[in-house]
Amino acid sequence: MPVLNRNSFLFQFLVLLAMFWQPPANADALSAEAAYQKGKILHFQDKFEEAEPYLLQAGEQGYPAAYFLIASSGHINRFFMSNKEYRFKKLAAENGHLISMISLTMERSSSPNKSYWKEHLLKILEPHIENRNPLAIQLKNYATPYTANEEIYYLKKAAYPGYPKAQLKLARRYESGEGWFFLPGSREKEVERLYNAAARGGYHDAIWNNGINAIQEGEVDKGLELLNPLFEKGDASKMYTFGTLTAGISAAGPNWPYIDKLLGTTYTNIVASSMSETHEDMYSFMNGEAKAELTEKENQQVEKMTEEYLKTHTVYKQDGLDEYEYTVDNLHTALERWGGNAIE
Repeated sequence: MPVLNRNSFLFQFLVLLAMFWQPPANADALSAEAAYQKGKILHFQDKFEEAEPYLLQAGEQGYPAAYFLIASSGHINRFFMSNKEYRFKKLAAENGHLISMISLTMERSSSPNKSYWKEHLLKILEPHIENRNPLAIQLKNYATPYTANEEIYYLKKAAYPGYPKAQLKLARRYESGEGWFFLPGSREKEVERLYNAAARGGYHDAIWNNGINAIQEGEVDKGLELLNPLFEKGDASKMYTFGTLTAGISAAGPNWPYIDKLLGTTYTNIVASSMSETHEDMYSFMNGEAKAELTEKENQQVEKMTEEYLKTHTVYKQDGLDEYEYTVDNLHTALERWGGNAIE
């Protein structure tokens, strides 16, 4: 075997390489919880390929929601499951993941055991439903085929025990004129009560609805105060929509009363800086449109405010409910979370 001359370039290069080379960071270096949280955020930033190693580690170490997120990555065919989607949803379901069990019962599912998963799921949910667990009721609704005419009946079943998503949907159905109200003004009162309950339960769409309505009614300060929790949490979708509206570049712009181009562009820039460019080109495109309306000095301010915000916040898609995180083992916590949000 040849011996390297200590004075040779190759020998010195190998010494330097040994001194400074470090193995690349990988998911296995993290705890299961840290891997799950990192993979989840990357997933909801549409960075699916980056997320997968972290989610795989988390799934293998006891986080079935991680398998569900892998199965839900990218563009999902609405008519049938891919082999990958089925494989990971089955893995998740076998480890107690409730939304995956529901998915395996659906018509588009490629599972040969739809009936088994339906029976297994209902058996899990029944004792929680008897306890009026709002999420358990909602999950049974997801697993129950019903017609559009029957939807209000099922929404009521989950809304009044306290589930925020059902509360918001029911409010919108009532607001559109559906349902029977005998006393004048009682419809409006019930709609408001449902909207407020959904927002109180932490559902981002409901919080957004209340904030946007306030701004459109001329109460800008109140609306911004209502929306601020969404911006503090880094809700990418809400920040992006608010940014395009406020920067004056949204198609809904003519009906939007609050224009602050610097603030709006800051929000579009924060989202564009956080989300994947490969899956959602619209973020970068619309951010470019917003920046084109500003001066060079104003765009420098936008970059500075973006940098400051991202030092302390993480931006990703979220709805405040996180149904995908519930399993057989933690379903009982949904009663603690939303049981107090019931409407009498």
